[in-house]
Amino acid sequence: MNGFMHYLRFLILPFVVTFFTLGLLEHFQSHWQSWQETLHFAPYWLLAASSLICLQFNRSRLFYIGILLLGFYALQNNRLFLSPIIHQFLPLFGTLVIGMFCFIKDRGVMSVHSFYRLGGIFLCGIIAYAWVQLVNLSPNIIAVLQQKIRLSIETSPLHLLPLYPLTLIIFLKLSWNSNLAQTSLGISLLLWLGYFLIPTNLPLSVLLSLIASSFLITVLFDSYFLAYRDELTGLPSRRALFNLSLALGRKYTVAMVDIDHFKKFNDTYGHDVGDDVLKLVAIKLSKVSGGGKTFRYGGEEFTIVFPSKNIDQVYSHLDEVRQSIEDYDIVLRDESRKQNTKKNRQQTPVKKKTVSVTVSIGCAEHKSDESFEQSMKQADKALYRAKDRGRNQVRF
Repeated sequence: MNGFMHYLRFLILPFVVTFFTLGLLEHFQSHWQSWQETLHFAPYWLLAASSLICLQFNRSRLFYIGILLLGFYALQNNRLFLSPIIHQFLPLFGTLVIGMFCFIKDRGVMSVHSFYRLGGIFLCGIIAYAWVQLVNLSPNIIAVLQQKIRLSIETSPLHLLPLYPLTLIIFLKLSWNSNLAQTSLGISLLLWLGYFLIPTNLPLSVLLSLIASSFLITVLFDSYFLAYRDELTGLPSRRALFNLSLALGRKYTVAMVDIDHFKKFNDTYGHDVGDDVLKLVAIKLSKVSGGGKTFRYGGEEFTIVFPSKNIDQVYSHLDEVRQSIEDYDIVLRDESRKQNTKKNRQQTPVKKKTVSVTVSIGCAEHKSDESFEQSMKQADKALYRAKDRGRNQVRF
């Protein structure tokens, strides 16, 4: 997946869906007014369930946010947040906590890292409370700041001033390193600030239910990628391959691909370079034409499935992708350059060492009396024939 598609799927699309859902909920509010009492209790169940699921899958950042929101909702419903200072404190506190979690990684909740995260949350509370107290107890400072930054205290209260740079920094971070967990934090921030800063007819229960739903969707999709995607190459995994086999018709062709002499290559250049080769081959195979779908079968083996195609229709596509791998020169990383000084590197021209790899491919057309596994075995036999006859070729 290229950078733009990744950015589109994991950042832009979730925000578009969230805003679209908010618009629909507000537009059709009269249709679900009768469910107000049920919706009142929905955040308790949804936030508790999403937090427990995040805990199970070690999504500790979403777990902490879910627990904090659950506590906030319970206290808000019991009217314990009536103080004006508390309402000034909460927007900044929530923004600081979400911002902190945007810049740290997920760690196990039941580990020593929890002490650091709880300490960070406590520190965010101290910073937010100190700022609110400074604004409320120092009218002279307020007057000076108002004059310098030309803000109206009625239209833009100074206790909200840190929110603007913080929000900008958080969303720059989200756009720089976008994934579903980060995007869920961004959605949480927008809905959190929207509740305090933007007048809306939507009750708090609906906003928190949306946040909890985004957490559940994040864990669901992450679990899918863990189960059906190969982490190293990004290709669909063997489980996804057999899941596809259930949807195939009677006509299809299966190809088994193996990197030639990969073990020797690994022993010579190391596993790091071996991993780079696997990624390269995966990228090349994923671009196979003819409607082929590429999977990582395991180790240095890959599988390509061509639905509704026979061998005559796919042979040229397989040979084309084989040739593209053979023609590509892989530039090896020179570890010795790390020991050279900048001056030496400027004086001595660097000769880049390149190597190339080849693949052998065996393919088999599905027969009416065969299962998918039997068709794969036939393709595997064709792969061994390709290896026995000199490698770097397509056989059937």
